[in-house]
Amino acid sequence: MPLNNALSTGVRLDDWNLLRSFIAVCETQTLTAAAESLGLTQPTLGRHIRELEALVGETLFDRLPGKMRPTERAAFLMARLQPLLDSVGRFEQALWAGEEEVAGTVRITTSEALGALVLPRLLAPLLNAWPMLQVEVQASDAVQNLLRREADIAIRFFRPEQDDVIAVSVGQTELGLYGSRALVDALPQGYTPHDLKGRYIGDIGVERPIEMAAAAGYSLQRADFRFRSMSGIAQLQAVEAGLGFAGLLAVFAVDRPSLVRVFPELVAQPVSVWLCAHDDLRRSPRMRQVFDHLTVSLRQLFDAAAKASAT
Repeated sequence: MPLNNALSTGVRLDDWNLLRSFIAVCETQTLTAAAESLGLTQPTLGRHIRELEALVGETLFDRLPGKMRPTERAAFLMARLQPLLDSVGRFEQALWAGEEEVAGTVRITTSEALGALVLPRLLAPLLNAWPMLQVEVQASDAVQNLLRREADIAIRFFRPEQDDVIAVSVGQTELGLYGSRALVDALPQGYTPHDLKGRYIGDIGVERPIEMAAAAGYSLQRADFRFRSMSGIAQLQAVEAGLGFAGLLAVFAVDRPSLVRVFPELVAQPVSVWLCAHDDLRRSPRMRQVFDHLTVSLRQLFDAAAKASAT
């Protein structure tokens, strides 16, 4: 049933989320990019499109490999939506224009290393701009639950699955194996992973690096890790001190010239970085300011780190 006929027979578009999803798919022409921009899962976005198509009574997108191409009908509807999009933009400007001050506390949870080594310098411009804003950084590798309000914003190295949590991709880094330049220079010419035996750094349990080594065809034992700590910062400093080799995220190693990456062909695990918040909390002015600031600054950070690692 065409949309005009549907409306004339009393059918109403009660779920405005269908329009948000429709606009996002029209603009990005992929479910993946549209879902990322809205902080939704692909199944949820696909359901929205199917519901809207059922209301319209016809297909709105040609399903192609890796692409959702809008039909002529979809293009027509997008043109009709433009006045609404313009009105929403003016409404948002009016909301922000009326906000004179951003004040209060925002709690951010992230890993120990990111919270200690990166966040302070990223947040400095924001805190200088808003003197009444306070930030609490929970720098811990323990995962805080956003749905239970254990934190307001999370920076995570995995994408959350909860529907009520907004998740925005802010970049990607890579887990590699690093040692100090002095330690690497002392290795024999043509060194192999076997020359690193007994010279590793890891956490207390060391299960994960042992499993990763086994997957690459190398056997490691607990005794091969001469320095063990649950603190990521302690591991990083141990590597800088020349105590051994450890798996580190490239974003932490790229601005430390004393660190050298070894065996990138064997140890190279991509790691996605996500900025997350509960949907309700993100509507707060102070939350929005912090969330938007971190979105931009984290993307700049990881983009710069990726370019530096590639050179």
